[in-house]
Amino acid sequence: MAQIKLLKLSATDGVPEEFTSASDEITLTSFTVAGGGPVLSATGLDLNNQDVVDVNDLAFNNPATATINPTAGALIIDNIMRKEGANLMTATSDIRFPSITDDAGEVDAFKIPELAAAPTATPTNAGAGYLVYDNVAKNLYLWDGAEWDNLNQVVSAEAVENIYTAEVALAARDVVYISSADSVSKAKADAPGTAQPIGFSELAVLITDPATIKTDGIVSGFSGLTAGAKYYLSGATGGAITATVPTGTGHTVVLCGYAKSATQLQIQFDYLGRRS
Repeated sequence: MAQIKLLKLSATDGVPEEFTSASDEITLTSFTVAGGGPVLSATGLDLNNQDVVDVNDLAFNNPATATINPTAGALIIDNIMRKEGANLMTATSDIRFPSITDDAGEVDAFKIPELAAAPTATPTNAGAGYLVYDNVAKNLYLWDGAEWDNLNQVVSAEAVENIYTAEVALAARDVVYISSADSVSKAKADAPGTAQPIGFSELAVLITDPATIKTDGIVSGFSGLTAGAKYYLSGATGGAITATVPTGTGHTVVLCGYAKSATQLQIQFDYLGRRS
């Protein structure tokens, strides 16, 4: 068997001699592969833009963070996913994918797992965000932490909301009308110009602040409503609703909705006429 024997230079006369104790060490501070390959230094391994191929059980272990930690430039990983385990990549900023062209080698740069049916099993690891593609029904599924959500399925809107500027201070659940361009004020049934409600303010807002106006759906937060009863735009108090039909001269009768419960109103605007 061939052997390689390492010698050291004597500190006294410079004569080569054999290693004699555990304190005799060799420290390799760095090396460079000819042609520009990986470089090992005191700060770690720099792959120097070289590919790592045909390697099993490759691990980058940073005791402080237990992560793959690129200090500069791009981290390019091919075939990171494997069936037997989970892969976790963390970064202090965005993990971004490069722009691609419509070429075969680039279009298949990133591929999510696929099944020949809708997924039903719960992911082994906790948390949300898993994606699976059903290649038969052509649906994309997202695990939301409790169930698989079919992202191709259209869900009916439960509410319709739009943003306006509050031209006056509004309280939550105030009925409003469009008082000027992109702005709303409290609706009131005693004058034709203010008796044209479009929705309810979601929250209390100050004058000139953005106001989220719900124009369809359920308004919550009321108290003392009678389930099934009709509610009208008030002619006495701006922004309010009332179970009593307005009777004042010149008042417009506007249905605002039906009480779903003591605290919720189903929006239903209907202009029923004006008192003479």
